[in-house]
Amino acid sequence: MQVISATRERMSQIVAGLDVIDTHDHLRFVGDLGLPMTVTALFRNTYVARCLRVADGSANGIGTRSEWVLGDDLETALEVARKVRLTFYFRWLMRRLAELYDLPGPTFDAAAYERLSVGLTQNYQDASWIPSVLDRARIQAVIWDPFWKPGTWDGPDPRLIPSFRITSSVAAFHPDASDYEGCNLIRDWADALQISVNGLGDLESLIERVLGLNLDAGARSIKSAVAYERPLRVGPPRRQQAAALFGKSPQRITEDERLVFGDYVIHVFMDLARQHNLVVQVHTGLARLADSNPMEMLPLIEAYPEVTFDLFHGGYPWIHEVGAIAQNYPNVRLNLAWLPQLSTEAAVVALKEWLQVTPQQNRISWGADCWTVEEMYGAQLAARYVVGRALAELLDEGYLDPEGAVIAAKSVLSGAGGAIYGVGTGLGAG
Repeated sequence: MQVISATRERMSQIVAGLDVIDTHDHLRFVGDLGLPMTVTALFRNTYVARCLRVADGSANGIGTRSEWVLGDDLETALEVARKVRLTFYFRWLMRRLAELYDLPGPTFDAAAYERLSVGLTQNYQDASWIPSVLDRARIQAVIWDPFWKPGTWDGPDPRLIPSFRITSSVAAFHPDASDYEGCNLIRDWADALQISVNGLGDLESLIERVLGLNLDAGARSIKSAVAYERPLRVGPPRRQQAAALFGKSPQRITEDERLVFGDYVIHVFMDLARQHNLVVQVHTGLARLADSNPMEMLPLIEAYPEVTFDLFHGGYPWIHEVGAIAQNYPNVRLNLAWLPQLSTEAAVVALKEWLQVTPQQNRISWGADCWTVEEMYGAQLAARYVVGRALAELLDEGYLDPEGAVIAAKSVLSGAGGAIYGVGTGLGAG
């Protein structure tokens, strides 16, 4: 039986009572995931599904095939649980479901299936379900990334603040092209905003128009997820070449040409971030592992010293590299988003090290990075666990005093999010 130290118990109690700012999430409206919501549908819309992929040669960790036949029945759900039961994804999911749906415990069995089936059906017909869970999690604000239609600003709760994802613009060299989520800024917005896009200048106007609508809705950031479909390293902006590539069909354009066009569009967004004092959120680590090392970001970070870059996911597996980057570059912030439920152990190691090497406080934040409010709730439980455990260890090791530990806990869970994104503080990028 595990023995919890008195220090850790005290820190856990303190952390449990703190408010939270969630700096990265994808929460969907209750009806967007299909109704009725079933147990297997919930699994499919959480990171559990990531554990059931079949090798298909894809490099970005998403894939298109699953070994899972999605029957909405007890046998299917039990088989899925059996396969993934040792992963942190599943274990944190069950802890959150046990709390939200009053299960006897975090074990998935026939009784849990029946209770969840009834509860999910009821909750996903209730528009107040998402706000009620956000309240229960003490979440004060959410930086929201609607990847299914980048540029969307109207979310399922007033606490959600949009972050304009750039990937659909990077893919907009032709209206028939798509980013890895199937999106294209021209298809998604040109007709709705009555903007004719016949050249690169028109695309730039469309980008500025959609960004303006996001700014009007309170946006404080843009989001780069290009690591899922291209190298993180960005070449110089070559507008003449990019303009010549606009309109080239997806069937004819080469990979090198896509990179040239994407490089230019990324620089367009960096200039806009500088102009509007926007944080640039960057997916680093798990994606295309061959070229998603956060060290690939250094030329861009150096080229835009006035822009604040928030490096996501601890750069996992490169958690030490991002600490070094934050030490060297004052315009870099670190984000634990996703890491506590991906690997709780890695998150504890990372947080302890980052607190020691990051030059100033309020530069390390957290985000849930989830589609469903159930998984989001568990993600904040995982984050509180990581923060409490990491700080307790630093206390027991004599690195921190009790006052410093409380300051650090508040900083990671809300203070940094407020300072970096200007949420509830009146501050700009911290």
